[in-house]
Amino acid sequence: MAAILVMVVGVLIAAAVTLVMVLNPTPTPQATFPTQDPERSESSVRQAAQLALDTYSSGSYGDFWDLWSSQGQTLIKQEDYVRLFQLCPPLVQDGQFTISSVVIEGDNATVQATGPGDQTEFGFVLEGGEWRYTPPVQQETEYRTKTVDQLAQERRAAGTCGSGPSGDPSYDPSAAPSPGPSAVPDPSVDPSSGPTSFLMQG
Repeated sequence: MAAILVMVVGVLIAAAVTLVMVLNPTPTPQATFPTQDPERSESSVRQAAQLALDTYSSGSYGDFWDLWSSQGQTLIKQEDYVRLFQLCPPLVQDGQFTISSVVIEGDNATVQATGPGDQTEFGFVLEGGEWRYTPPVQQETEYRTKTVDQLAQERRAAGTCGSGPSGDPSYDPSAAPSPGPSAVPDPSVDPSSGPTSFLMQG
């Protein structure tokens, strides 16, 4: 009799457990797919890079400076950067850039683009939700240690300047009017890391 009672109790317990499972099924874990941060998407980098390169190639150097990273803008004042191109225009003007590849690593991106001449590498950094251009290390060093007049003189001596404003290749930058002494950025600011395999004129 005791054995039968135990069996009945066991059946009742099993039935109760089954009923609870039916009424409260264990939720099946939903498959989750990582969503890409739109700010760090390749399309957002391409859009920002194309805007910057188009602005540079159009000769809007002041507007191009506006698209630099905050640290990059500490290297040289906007008016000095524009004056550098007045003293040393690019050899090739109005040259268009075509982006061929984009590599994103966290808040940094490397953009390969083909413009006048060989393929060139450009660095960008994500700041405040926007991708901004970062000058290469070589230019950072130049901007920190030399004035605009020194840079222009060296580039003309190296034959990397185009013709002057009048189209005269004999244009002498030393004779150009100067708005005042060029400010040398604070050398205590640490250079940012970034691509160094290219040198955009200016």
